[in-house]
Amino acid sequence: MILKIKISLFRAFFILLLTLQNVSAQYREIGLVSTANSGILYGPILDARPVIKWGQTMDNVRTIRAERTYLTFSRFQGNDYGSASSGIYFGQEWRNLLSDRLYFVHGPEIGSYLTLTGAYTSIQPGVRYSFGVFYKLNSKVNFALTTPITMMTSFGKSDGNWEQSAFSFGIFSENNHLTITYTLDNKK
Repeated sequence: MILKIKISLFRAFFILLLTLQNVSAQYREIGLVSTANSGILYGPILDARPVIKWGQTMDNVRTIRAERTYLTFSRFQGNDYGSASSGIYFGQEWRNLLSDRLYFVHGPEIGSYLTLTGAYTSIQPGVRYSFGVFYKLNSKVNFALTTPITMMTSFGKSDGNWEQSAFSFGIFSENNHLTITYTLDNKK
C-alpha cells in the first residue's frame, strides 16, 4: 500500500510536469526546494524536493511542490520498522524588485502530507506564509531563500480512530527553504 501511494504521487507530479508545456502561462520555472541547512546535523544532507512555478510574468507565479517525501525501513534488535510520508503544497508567490537582480519574495501556501508508520497513520494539513529573497543569477538560473510563518494541525489514526493530535503556530519555527529553479523558455 505504501509503495502504491508513493508511485501514485510521483506519477501525478510527473504528469503535471509533462502538462506544464501546455499551461497557458507565459513564464515557467522548474527546480528543487531543500531544507538541507539542518540536514547536516539532523537528517539527510540533501533533502531536495521538486517544485514547479508558472505565471503570466516573473513577478507573480503559482507554485506546486512536493513536501516531506520519504520511505524508510530499519531493523532494530530483531524488529522491523517502516515509515513512508508524502505530501504536496500549492501556493502563490509575489516578487518585488529590490535591486538589479535581487527581489523580495513572499506568498501563501496550503497543503498537507500523509505519514504511514506501521499501524499508525497521520495527516498534517497546514498553511504557510513564506518571505525572503529571490536572486536571478542569470536569465535561466534562480535562487531563493525563504522562511515560513506556519499554522499546522495533525490528525492521527490509531486503533481505527481518528483524533486531532497536535496544533501549532510558529514564526521561524520551521527550517528555511533554499530553492533553485531553472526558467524555461517563454511561451509565445
